[in-house]
Amino acid sequence: MNVCFLINQLAPGGAPTLLLDIVRNTDASDITYTICFLEGEDTLAPEFEAAGADVVDFDAGFKFDPRAIARLARFLRHEKFDIVHAHLPYSQTLGRVFGRLGNVDHIITTQHNVPSERHPITRTLERITRPLDAATIAVAGDIERDFTGTVHRYEGQLDGQWCTIYNGIDVTEFHERVQQADPDEFRARKGIHGDPLFLTVGRYVPAKAQEDLVLAMNHLTEDFPQAHLLVVGWGEMESTLRKTVKEHDLSDAVTIVGRVPSEDIPEYYGLADVFVSSSVREGLPIAILEAMAANLSIVATDISGVKEVVEHERTGVLVPTRSPNELSNAMKRVASTDEPFGDRAYSRVSEQFDVRQTTRSYVTLYRDLTDTRR
Repeated sequence: MNVCFLINQLAPGGAPTLLLDIVRNTDASDITYTICFLEGEDTLAPEFEAAGADVVDFDAGFKFDPRAIARLARFLRHEKFDIVHAHLPYSQTLGRVFGRLGNVDHIITTQHNVPSERHPITRTLERITRPLDAATIAVAGDIERDFTGTVHRYEGQLDGQWCTIYNGIDVTEFHERVQQADPDEFRARKGIHGDPLFLTVGRYVPAKAQEDLVLAMNHLTEDFPQAHLLVVGWGEMESTLRKTVKEHDLSDAVTIVGRVPSEDIPEYYGLADVFVSSSVREGLPIAILEAMAANLSIVATDISGVKEVVEHERTGVLVPTRSPNELSNAMKRVASTDEPFGDRAYSRVSEQFDVRQTTRSYVTLYRDLTDTRR
């Protein structure tokens, strides 16, 4: 079976990382993967190739670049795929249209977030092309519910067009990498200080609302003067975050780390005492799954997707969005409690969000479609 993943870009974000883990954890010898991307960076391309996938870059210079669209159309017309599986609205729209024109039998799309925050044009194009899907997948029940009003967890047989298949990570592999890290050596090498040490990992974009975390540290250091926050990531808001840290005189309490090599990510989790997420919008966040695999207690905002992963008062604490004071109070509480939030988080991510389960569900879905819907 030949499967084509189509995605906007191969930056180290949630959706591309999920696809990479699926390729790595597919043990069916009759399935081959081709990873096609339309624009932006190709950071993960070598890792996809090392995992055995072919990588195709359509080299778009901008959104809806007609040259890239023409290359995509020719590619899908000349290559033979059993499944085109598109991720994120731009790729979904193009994959549906040109997949059908290229006589691809089965088009699947995965919805990684709710539609309400999308640009109106993007949202409209995605919606009007959705009937072309053989199956439409949500990465969290809240996302499917937002689109359809109902939730259908995939259990080996597709009943209708929609179902939910949770995101996942390689829990065992990530946990082992964290355990193998040397926190003291890493602290010394990177010049990192702080106790307790808080960590957040994610793109520097408005939806992640990391400024709220910086402001939370402004309150938290009144009671925990040695506390420190590491903000790991990359994106358009980096200069704004650095400016906020400087304006509030928090250089000793907050480090805007910037982008780090993927091999260093587990070491940052190994350093931390608490993982914090201030997002105002998420699908089902890979970074929180990584934190749970690292045995970290979680403080996060009470939003769709996140609350399907973090059990309030069991694996962590959920707080309202846009509330630095409540974030600060929760961070203080979780950092000083004896509650085994981290151990419970590890048990939950192992049982519910391991990428092997995700991969099995997708492979079963592919077979369900190609065997019974010719």
